[in-house]
Amino acid sequence: MATVVIAEDDADLLAVFVRVLTRAGHRVIACPDGGSALAKVRADRPDLVLTDVDMPPGISGLELIAAIRSDPEVTGVPVIVATGGGVCAEMAEAVGATLLLHKPLSPRALATHVETVLTGNAGTTSAPAAA
Repeated sequence: MATVVIAEDDADLLAVFVRVLTRAGHRVIACPDGGSALAKVRADRPDLVLTDVDMPPGISGLELIAAIRSDPEVTGVPVIVATGGGVCAEMAEAVGATLLLHKPLSPRALATHVETVLTGNAGTTSAPAAA
């Protein structure tokens, strides 16, 4: 069982992500913004972070990744970025994202991508939105 911190400001989507990953057997820590997610990452040292990009107010998903990558205690934690637009693979890679996913995202695709990253089979890459 892996510990996953999720940062997502859309309460409905956060609930879906929590449900999918809990059913997949993971311990999930849900955060409505980047600031609380960063605090949980530092406190709980999760196996994975899943973050939205745009989470007003406070720090964005990209700022969250930059903070994780600059903290020697948690710099190695893989981070999946889920975005509804606006962020390209190059931008996500530049801040240190492990994987960029495009919303909408099917529950099966989410679970598959999380497992792929947790097992170390993902390079830094981008995955298309669900069809």
